[in-house]
Amino acid sequence: MRKSKLSSLTNKDIDAITLKASRRKDVPLVKSEQVNMRIDPVHLQRIKELASKCGEKYTTFIMNLIIDDINRLWAVYKK
Repeated sequence: MRKSKLSSLTNKDIDAITLKASRRKDVPLVKSEQVNMRIDPVHLQRIKELASKCGEKYTTFIMNLIIDDINRLWAVYKK
């Protein structure tokens, strides 16, 4: 597996890129926060298999599941 160029960036490099991007009007700046969670081995294995079938990284797959479910529940909640 090939490492991404992003993995070699330092915090200083990231800050410089963020500052440069924030000055541009054609580059959307996406801010996010990190959430750590524990998932039992059985469900984690299922997640990894499903993500593989979808051609996604399992972390992206989990994020998409959570976002889809939150949006679905939010629509019900707001009614």
